[in-house]
Amino acid sequence: MQPAEHKRIFLALWPDEVIRQQLFDAQKKLKRDPELRPVLQSARAVIPDNLHITLHFIGLVSPEVLQSLEECLDEVQCQSFEIAVNTAGCFPRPRVFWLGLKHIPPELNELEQQTASCVERCVEGYRRIPYRPHITLFRKAKTSRAPENSPEINWRVKNFALVESKTYPEGVQYHVLKQWLLTQ
Repeated sequence: MQPAEHKRIFLALWPDEVIRQQLFDAQKKLKRDPELRPVLQSARAVIPDNLHITLHFIGLVSPEVLQSLEECLDEVQCQSFEIAVNTAGCFPRPRVFWLGLKHIPPELNELEQQTASCVERCVEGYRRIPYRPHITLFRKAKTSRAPENSPEINWRVKNFALVESKTYPEGVQYHVLKQWLLTQ
């Protein structure tokens, strides 16, 4: 059992309402695609409010670590940038169907590296994994087959967020704790 004051957190690119709606529309369109029916028939759609691109999953932290991390993230200096969400795929384990990027812009790599440095400094035992930016659309997808043509969504990334993950009887919900603007 975790102490009540500890929080389960991650860093993410958090879409605005326009991009969130485009992602949700793409999710609905993919669910209706006859080619994907066998893949997504029994898959669970991620609720629109939870759609995002993870920068780093951090896990359970104390209030002291959280404060230290926020102070470090205050120092991150990165330019805003454009991404094209333009490919789809499946991770066989944990059976996740996702949308992702064919091309990772250098500004996103820089943001990922600077935020990783903060996490590594503040969170003891943090293990960095190779970065594969993606948006989880469905969980419990049946196979690893992805569509030939995926929707394209152009997203101007203007900020990143520190997000808390909370589990409720009706499912997981994400709550933005703080956002940092990227420079224009």
